[in-house]
Amino acid sequence: MIKLICTDVDGTLVPDGTRDINPEIFEVIRQLRDRGIQVAIASGRPLSSIQNLFRPIEEKLFFIAVGGAEIATCSRVLFHWDMGREDLEEMIREARQIPGCEILMNGTTATYLETKNQEFYDWSVNGYGMEVTMTEDLLSVKDGIIALSFYHGDCRVETTFRGFIEKWRDRYQVVTAGTMWLDVQPQGVNKGKAVACLQDSLGIAPEETMVFGDQRNDIEMMRQAGHSYAVENALEEVKAAARFRTGRCDEDGVLQVLKTLL
Repeated sequence: MIKLICTDVDGTLVPDGTRDINPEIFEVIRQLRDRGIQVAIASGRPLSSIQNLFRPIEEKLFFIAVGGAEIATCSRVLFHWDMGREDLEEMIREARQIPGCEILMNGTTATYLETKNQEFYDWSVNGYGMEVTMTEDLLSVKDGIIALSFYHGDCRVETTFRGFIEKWRDRYQVVTAGTMWLDVQPQGVNKGKAVACLQDSLGIAPEETMVFGDQRNDIEMMRQAGHSYAVENALEEVKAAARFRTGRCDEDGVLQVLKTLL
């Protein structure tokens, strides 16, 4: 019996960087909750973005934000893992040297953005639905830091950030989230760890858990569930990690599986 459902957002429920969600999923989640099934939205997005996307049913959900670095409900943060500031300055200075790179810094109280690119700012706010705090200098922010996210619009993030990835991956969780985003979190912090934390707190076993995803940052989550689904547009290595497949994001593949539980 399924007792917990966790689903990614971008590329799994909606096209990357949009809020184009099928509103039918809200009613399906309401019915699942009425049957005692817990539902968590697990995304690389900041907490504000996924809360805004699911505002009509936010009180029914758990939110796993920033690639697993934060777990919350609609009213409070339950857990977060602090990245610390030991290497933060060096990482930010390195990213600033990459032409076209944009930097998001996810703090414990806000998401901070340092950019002069109005188009990127508008996309962050209107496309992703983020609530961002603009700053002239990320290094001046006096907040606990849970993750960094780097964006590059060339859609070759693994190539663009190759040197950065090779330098930091042994000390931090450095993972691509699609073709344009690179996320950096404390070592060992990922969606799978967050799902395990929810399972322990709720007394739910992996074999009672169903997850959906499409990108590398979903693989640990796949391994934490007995019922793991990759959408058809997922990366091949994600499909290999999943036990099952469902339809593409733009075909409402996740929604179709959820409806079978009713």
